[in-house]
Amino acid sequence: MASRFLPAVIENALHQNRALRRVLVRRAGSARHILTFCDNLRLAGIGALFLTGTSEPFLQRLQQSGRAFAHHLREVGSADLRLSRSRPLFDAVGAGDFHGAALIAQRARRTWTQGEEYEEDFLFVEFVIQHGVLDAPVAACEDLLMRYERALRGAEDLRFDVCRALLQADSEGFNQALGVFLSERKDRLEAQARTAPFPEEFLATEWSFSLEGLALVRLAERNGLETEEDYLHIPSLAREPHRTPLGEDAWMDAD
Repeated sequence: MASRFLPAVIENALHQNRALRRVLVRRAGSARHILTFCDNLRLAGIGALFLTGTSEPFLQRLQQSGRAFAHHLREVGSADLRLSRSRPLFDAVGAGDFHGAALIAQRARRTWTQGEEYEEDFLFVEFVIQHGVLDAPVAACEDLLMRYERALRGAEDLRFDVCRALLQADSEGFNQALGVFLSERKDRLEAQARTAPFPEEFLATEWSFSLEGLALVRLAERNGLETEEDYLHIPSLAREPHRTPLGEDAWMDAD
């Protein structure tokens, strides 16, 4: 049923971005502006993936999102952007644009904003940056996971198990942990939907697509782990290589 909304989702997202882009190119955009702009590119990309059954428009939108975010961090700065809100980093990694992801990592606010974000949320993104994007030494990543575990104080965080398997280059452990992470995501969304309806654009796109899951699979593949052919909410089409890399300013033509 959601498929009938996809053309409208794509058009609405790109229409809103035409106005947002005029703000961003003037370097007048806030964190809200750039995150909405990137959210819209992601929605348009997922919508195109589901509507056309082809990967190139999807991967192009994700790469545009990452590059737009990197541009904003360079021109405006990261003072009002908590690291845990840096979903465009996952767009770049999900598109296989590791150069764009590295630009985000170099320009992002890489300190925990205590009182404004959960430490474990910050540390999850920081681990993706250090281990997956910047190829930090193993010892540094081990220290980061120890801090992550302490921050949890015994609470369950399924992302932690995925990160540990990545660091240990444990293919079986990674596939098992990612499967549990994705299954729990599905259950959590269904539980939330019973008490508060999701917007139609979310139901038509990210309800059935895990951006973080795709990025984690990209990291596993980049590090030589044996991944499974199919995962819940990670369409195999989305994992194809991006055949047409874009320039840093390609987001300015994201129509």
